[in-house]
Amino acid sequence: MLSSAYYFLVLTCCATTALAHKSYDGYQVIRTRELRAEDEVENVLSLTEQNDYDFLTSPRVGSAVQILVGPEKTDALQSNLRTLGLFPEVLVQNVERALSLERKTYSSMKRRSRKSVSSDRYLNFDEIMAYVKTVAEMFPEIATIIDIGTSWEGRPMRLLKLSNGPGKNAVFMDSAIHAREWLGPLTLIHFIDQLTKNLQENQALLDANDWFFLLVANPDGYVYSWSEDRFWRKTRKPNNGSDCIGTDPNRNFDYLWKEANDDVCTQHYSGSEPFSEPECAAISKFILENTKITLYLAMHSYGQLILLPWVVEKNQTVSSDNKLESVAKEAQRALAAVNGTQYSVGTTTQVLGCMHKPFVYTGLKTFNFYFLHRCSAWNELRLGVC
Repeated sequence: MLSSAYYFLVLTCCATTALAHKSYDGYQVIRTRELRAEDEVENVLSLTEQNDYDFLTSPRVGSAVQILVGPEKTDALQSNLRTLGLFPEVLVQNVERALSLERKTYSSMKRRSRKSVSSDRYLNFDEIMAYVKTVAEMFPEIATIIDIGTSWEGRPMRLLKLSNGPGKNAVFMDSAIHAREWLGPLTLIHFIDQLTKNLQENQALLDANDWFFLLVANPDGYVYSWSEDRFWRKTRKPNNGSDCIGTDPNRNFDYLWKEANDDVCTQHYSGSEPFSEPECAAISKFILENTKITLYLAMHSYGQLILLPWVVEKNQTVSSDNKLESVAKEAQRALAAVNGTQYSVGTTTQVLGCMHKPFVYTGLKTFNFYFLHRCSAWNELRLGVC
């Protein structure tokens, strides 16, 4: 049986090759029992406002909550959770020990790998950029590289386009907008491989749509999560008047933007203004200028969730004729048909129980998904993106 530490690391994709990194010695991951009612969700949500705790999963009815906490705050967190009747247990006793084990495992896998890019291990930013270049060189008839902008620190926002001819609608997919979510780029690589190396079996998908893949939507944060802090989530742009760096890019777009949390040190800080982060501005500009994009898929980890945009108020519901929900439920059935994997479908307020900023852009015509995932099997996803 897998140890709890290894199980946690598989889910949260924790691996790095950094020689110098933030130590998580003494940090623990605490797990509650399954939340049973909305009032329990609300009680736990109040704890998310404290910067002492890093919520690895969002509080929602029907699921346990996993929280990363430092040694000086562990007792207080456990006490609070016990007071709420949530029976906390230690899922990972010492996060640094688990990270060290995973780093060694990663290094061993890389040494054994015969390929420079392999889907059996996580890839750093340079390896991902090399992969994009290789695809463009190997499949010049359908693959094109487009740099849509640069990050705050000057790294390319590099996109791969796959197309076999003009005049079609397009699908836009991104990943790693949250830096620590290393599983996302591997999932997009699997998609790309199926549309290039395995095109014979998937020709209909390329005939029907153009495809845009932005494998690393937060380049600076992604690099920092490899070199310095495995759990880094935000961008790396400094905030005026604060030592706390970065903004949650997922909350920095303009649709109903507001400073929901004006504490720049929180994981969910939405920025000083809409598009304060050049990465978000570049994504928005590209989508608005490419009006053939009719479907947006954003890959996150971890969880089995298909989240819909538009709903931003807690008691608001999706209309019965919502096309997004219809397609999402078709994807849900396709996922379950492969090996029984169960995904939940709904808005962020329905599924996560929180006010999560959707990827929405004025002028984007139709389908716009926010998709959290843990698996990357092509057959499980293909009906969800056709």
